[in-house]
Amino acid sequence: MWGHTGVEWEFVGNQSIMRETLTQEQCEFFAHEEMWSHDNQNKYYKILIQCYPTDCAGKDEC
Repeated sequence: MWGHTGVEWEFVGNQSIMRETLTQEQCEFFAHEEMWSHDNQNKYYKILIQCYPTDCAGKDEC
């Protein structure tokens, strides 16, 4: 989850992680914005669906 400071978007630390390992192609397909419908009532928060390599799991930075 990301929060807007009034200047820029910053990661606020909340995340949901899919337990199934996907290929890069599968992840990009599911993460594509046209795959999702959003009902965001707060312009200062947003959820981004992002793909990361499995070796990034548990790391603060990747």
